[in-house]
Amino acid sequence: MKKSIALIIGLLFVLGFAATAFAIHAEIPSETAIVAAGTTHITMSGDLRVRGWLKDNLNQSGTPIDHSNDAYYDERVRLAVDASSGPVSGRIHLESNLGSNDVTEWGGASAAAPAAGAGANFDGKQSNGIGILEAWINYAGSGLLGVPSGIKVGHMPLALGPAPLFFDHRKFGDDAIVAYTNPTPNTHLTALTVKAADNSQTTGATAGSDNKDIDAYVAVANGEFAGQELGVDYTYVNDPSGEFLHTGQSLSLQDLGLFASGNVYGVSYTAEGDFQFGKLADNLDASGYGLWLNLGYKLAPINIRATFADGSGDAAPGANDHNFINFLSSDRRYTLVYEYTLVTANGAEHTGIANTQVYNVGVDYSPLAALKLSLDGYYLRANSTKAGISKDLGTEVDFGASYKLTKNLLYFFNAGVMSEGDFYKNTYGTTGDTTPMVVMHGLEMAF
Repeated sequence: MKKSIALIIGLLFVLGFAATAFAIHAEIPSETAIVAAGTTHITMSGDLRVRGWLKDNLNQSGTPIDHSNDAYYDERVRLAVDASSGPVSGRIHLESNLGSNDVTEWGGASAAAPAAGAGANFDGKQSNGIGILEAWINYAGSGLLGVPSGIKVGHMPLALGPAPLFFDHRKFGDDAIVAYTNPTPNTHLTALTVKAADNSQTTGATAGSDNKDIDAYVAVANGEFAGQELGVDYTYVNDPSGEFLHTGQSLSLQDLGLFASGNVYGVSYTAEGDFQFGKLADNLDASGYGLWLNLGYKLAPINIRATFADGSGDAAPGANDHNFINFLSSDRRYTLVYEYTLVTANGAEHTGIANTQVYNVGVDYSPLAALKLSLDGYYLRANSTKAGISKDLGTEVDFGASYKLTKNLLYFFNAGVMSEGDFYKNTYGTTGDTTPMVVMHGLEMAF
């Protein structure tokens, strides 16, 4: 850990004297900037988050089970450097790293096992390594036809559309090349290529070869028209080795997304529809879809919300021709229990709205400027199941609260209880009402 800290300090020292190479993001507070000679700006920022968890009637694989509970704390560490000089900007963002996760669970593998007969060793360092969350270079100017445009290259958070449907990798990011231009102040065109995997051999690739190569090619057009935000995006995913679906057969998936957001007569809305086509394994035609509609009406200090979402699914295990295929990170998108911590009707955790219908009503309330409260109710159904398996996933109630203790310190609390439907009883053989429950609270300091 001392070596890692020394490397970070050394990196910041070098950046502090790079007078002509780096610059600051516009969204970084200027009062925190370290100003170097000339026009170079360098900013250091970071985030420390500690959470406590209680999970009841859930096992470690995310399936409901009677009389099972788990309680633990975890911690995440982030440190970022933003730099700019004229039209050039860049970011180096480091994060605690433990395999595919970004947190250290307290007391987990933090010290060597004690010798026989010795007491436990409580003097242990956290076992996380340090990963690169972001590392990109951005060049922006107005050299293309005299309009603002630019190119951004490296590892960065990426997401498509305003709704969490098809592609959302903001948690850990992707390696990408992004080109963008703004023909008018209200219209934006973006083209990017994303490299998901290259030259490695796992499921679906021939041993000793380098034919595992998963790429996504994306085009996005969006703009503001009559006060409303409208847009369209197109994505082509090329997976010649069949790695994504673990079939060993090529995947050629295309996704067309249409989205809109805005406010009409005081009612805010976010709407998106994604429609898929192309070829899957065994020459099946992809035909999945995902729909999302969110409405809100504010009567300060109360905001009333309603959401409907629908993602197509397949009854047969492993079939994907009717399934809504998506690329999502392990973030929470709507429910605290069903989609965030439980195995969904699509057979895994964090699958978004694939094979799921969501009906939601919620309310936000802010009695104080520093205090925010929310309450949500959900009714959930599977789109497609095997014979003898109910489509009733159950109902869920989620409560959330956050309180800003100081300018840069936030306390948050979330709780969710799901009354499981017959789908889980038919699938996992649970009896009675196991009511999976999740309670999570924590402190987050940003600087």
